[in-house]
Amino acid sequence: MHRSGTSATAGALAALGMAAPSGADRTSTTEWNERGNFESKRLMAVNDRLLSALGGTWSGPPDLEPGWECDPALDDLRARASRAFAQSFPRRPTAWKDPRSCLTLPFWRTVVTAPVAGVLVYRDPLEVARSLERRDGVSLTYGLALWERYVRSACAGLVGLPTMVTEYTGVLENPALWIDELVEFLRCLDVPVDAPAARAAVSSLDAGLRHERQSPDGPSGLGDDQGEILAVLRRLGGSHLAWKVPDLGPEPQWVKDVIALRRQTDALRGQLADEVQMTRTSRAFRVVRFIGNLTRRPTVEP
Repeated sequence: MHRSGTSATAGALAALGMAAPSGADRTSTTEWNERGNFESKRLMAVNDRLLSALGGTWSGPPDLEPGWECDPALDDLRARASRAFAQSFPRRPTAWKDPRSCLTLPFWRTVVTAPVAGVLVYRDPLEVARSLERRDGVSLTYGLALWERYVRSACAGLVGLPTMVTEYTGVLENPALWIDELVEFLRCLDVPVDAPAARAAVSSLDAGLRHERQSPDGPSGLGDDQGEILAVLRRLGGSHLAWKVPDLGPEPQWVKDVIALRRQTDALRGQLADEVQMTRTSRAFRVVRFIGNLTRRPTVEP
């Protein structure tokens, strides 16, 4: 999920020797990601296009039925995704990070050839919601709903894959121990890591980058469903040779309603942006034509 420590995790994987997006394809640093978020612009664009084709956005995820990724209507986009992945990652092993993939992973599993493994990093949902509120100005209720949809989708999309589950808090509180666990996970995948790379990965992790902290002794502010999902993830922490979907129960109706309302809002914003662009284009065309009429010299007949 966004704001869950995925950038720190991707940076550590890159330090361990995994190929990461580079050059013009790599997204720039921002005030919200001081060291960069290690995302591919090219693949992010494919993910956004895919979510749009499915009737949603990253902030208003679509409602998807099992098997949606095999729809022949997505075949053209599938071919484009395959080309984009090869361009962004000409060599393997790679470390590809995009929170949107929590939603779109089933599609990418039809695109990217094996072997594939996952690192599922999660964070206290209230910390995530507060971080989203600070960055995007959205409500805590919406942030919690989005966290739940992303985490549920990720747990379903990873089924059968070698998966390491880790909490962001542990990554920063004991980076050396976490890197040791990550190196062992990679070793089981036949991805060797040398000692200098492991030390560099430890150095890449900075607890000062964590700006939202939920006190374990204070009131959580979570609903029962988020608290239960968080407890399940904590019990499942560590490496799994073949991920099995945990029983998280049905998604609550309020989560569906909040996300559906956000989808409607995103759609209206998109329509408004299109209308504004059309208005600007039309106005610019009229101005150019007017200037052209003013500067056109009259034809003088002999």
